[in-house]
Amino acid sequence: MKSNMFKALTILAAALAIAVPMIQAQSRLDARVPFAFIAGEKSMPAGSYEISTSGAAPVLCSLETNQSRFLMNSIHLQDWNAKSSKLVFHKYGDQYFLSEVWNASSGAGIELLPSQREKEARIASNKVPETVIVAMK
Repeated sequence: MKSNMFKALTILAAALAIAVPMIQAQSRLDARVPFAFIAGEKSMPAGSYEISTSGAAPVLCSLETNQSRFLMNSIHLQDWNAKSSKLVFHKYGDQYFLSEVWNASSGAGIELLPSQREKEARIASNKVPETVIVAMK
């Protein structure tokens, strides 16, 4: 009897361990980005965006052009003290590069690895990038 109870509890715990992060991970956030920017190697126009985190890699989608971009080259971060959902950009001159995406409700974020274009912009500017934050809702 104890063996069956232990097996049932083990299965239930495993199911919860899998289901809870998946439920928490599925979210959609909206942002209005007032400038054109680069996400990875892809140029994105200024406008309204939706960030979906329902799959393995977050997806950035322009609500105006339906242009989308998987945010593949990223490192997953955790900060339970994240106070706001936001997009973080690195700015070199007049070029903006998407650097981080934070979801305050889950405390989860991603940091995009610098693309070749961003590395070239950093070298060309010979400066530390300016950080620009856009709030999401």
